[in-house]
Amino acid sequence: MEVTGVGIAAFLVFLLAPGLSSVLKSIAFRIRAAGKAELARAESESDGRAVGGRSSGKRGRHD
Repeated sequence: MEVTGVGIAAFLVFLLAPGLSSVLKSIAFRIRAAGKAELARAESESDGRAVGGRSSGKRGRHD
């Protein structure tokens, strides 16, 4: 019985699939997180907030 290159490739794909799936999910999570952070940053800049994240007139006690 001969083992062909296709058989070896298929075996490697099945062997490495769980680890590869985990890596791809991690990369996708990081891309989504970066996109959400960029949107939040752009939204805060468009609201006229200061770079530190505080908006003017919001300090002190509010009852």
